[in-house]
Amino acid sequence: MGSKNLRAVAVRGTGKLEFAEPDRIRAIGKEVAELIPESPMARNFKQYGTPVFVMPLNDSGILPTRNFLSGQFEGAQKISAEAMNSTILQGNKGCYSCAVHCKRVVKVEGKYATDPQFGGPEYETLASLGSLCGIDNLEAIAHGNELCNRYGLDTISTGVCIAFAMECTERGILTQKDTDGVDLRFGNADGMIQMIHKIARREGFGEILADGVREAARRIGKESEQYGLHIKGQELPMHDPRGKKGLVLSYATSPTGADHIEAPHDTSFMAETPMLYAANPAGVLEPLPATELGARKIRLFVHAQQIWNSFNSLGICNFAAAPYSAFTLPLIAEALKAATGWNTSLYEIMELGERTITMARMFNLREGFSARDDELPERLFLPLEEGTPREKRISKEDFAEALRLYYGAMGWDPETGVPTQGRLAFLGLEWIQA
Repeated sequence: MGSKNLRAVAVRGTGKLEFAEPDRIRAIGKEVAELIPESPMARNFKQYGTPVFVMPLNDSGILPTRNFLSGQFEGAQKISAEAMNSTILQGNKGCYSCAVHCKRVVKVEGKYATDPQFGGPEYETLASLGSLCGIDNLEAIAHGNELCNRYGLDTISTGVCIAFAMECTERGILTQKDTDGVDLRFGNADGMIQMIHKIARREGFGEILADGVREAARRIGKESEQYGLHIKGQELPMHDPRGKKGLVLSYATSPTGADHIEAPHDTSFMAETPMLYAANPAGVLEPLPATELGARKIRLFVHAQQIWNSFNSLGICNFAAAPYSAFTLPLIAEALKAATGWNTSLYEIMELGERTITMARMFNLREGFSARDDELPERLFLPLEEGTPREKRISKEDFAEALRLYYGAMGWDPETGVPTQGRLAFLGLEWIQA
């Protein structure tokens, strides 16, 4: 859309939406609305929003810090959900008719003035403009979040680009002369704010960062490519796969590049918890360590990936449905039946998820992508700087085997990652040509 100078597509419907079983739909809606506030995860999201992830990830040693060099940030407490709640938080809001209300609303006055109408920073922003850049100034992060929203910039990509430039500065690849006099060292909140303006306006050094970290590294050269963290050109999200290894597959195989919402994260299925039980109907049956990356994790990931990809087609929020919340998978199937009149099932919904994954794969193959693009940045194969336990390291051998097993489990050629004709026929996609 950006390349076409298209900001948004607005659609307004004037017809009436008819349900096959309106009474059943109302009953399901009432049931889910009553159950969601009782869900532990939903209660956490209502009280703290996604910023609730800051401290658990930091305590686990996998909070992205200083361009993924470290997994622990000494300033984590200052940018945590608890800090936000006790300082700049004004309230919370939610999407239309949502019972979760995870959106933060913040207000800041003074140097980093922030207007509540722009909400507040989510976890991804607290990490990307915060710990990833070595910044512990919550007000500055909130202001940076507002600027990105005003300009229409993605906060993850913006933060990764700025953290990349900061590391290049720290390593002597860039100087203040290169960055228009802006001091781009880790921890400089004002430098982060200045660079957001420059990126959005394509001014000076901001013009180099504006096309993303892959292109910026290519233009800067001087071996800076190793510090530009992306997959298929999309910047890494704020979750370190060295500690949640299902993300290895999410990041490497997502058709859009590194994506943290390709499937529920490993930490959801580490123990016999309500989240694991909620995923049982989809075939997720046994708890697994977050750091495991073998055949059992591949099986779990394939099922989990199908769940969230089916949600994409059904228009269901990940935070309102299983495994994270109270809208259970069997109830989703019931709701789909009541809405459409189709005699459908959870099995068909899971197959819908697989079909969307496979169609996206075939599209990418047609456009020139291949298994060579299912890769990880070199940095993710290295230990974190403060020392990483062996189980939190990714070996290239384990990654290659996991990828091969995943391809096979999906009915794709284990070496090339191309969906087989048999699997395409099974999914009703034999008409697609790569």
